Amino acid sequence: MCPPVINDTWVYGSEDKTLFELVKYGSVELQKKGYTRIGRENVVAPMPPFGSILTDDEIWKVLAYVRSIYRGDPKLRNW
Repeated sequence: MCPPVINDTWVYGSEDKTLFELVKYGSVELQKKGYTRIGRENVVAPMPPFGSILTDDEIWKVLAYVRSIYRGDPKLRNW
């Protein structure tokens, strides 16, 4: 089980490009692309890649949904 995606901790940041690549490629490949963790969660497990399951358009829709249900600190929103 991985950490929730709607809390205040954005392990790699909350920028659109970062989140898109995280969902598409997973955390192992994201780190290979040079991303580093800037946050920590209690549950630490690699995020699996979903790029072979979801189209790019579907990934963007998932990200829009995640942003729509975010209930964390409004000051941390950058979208």
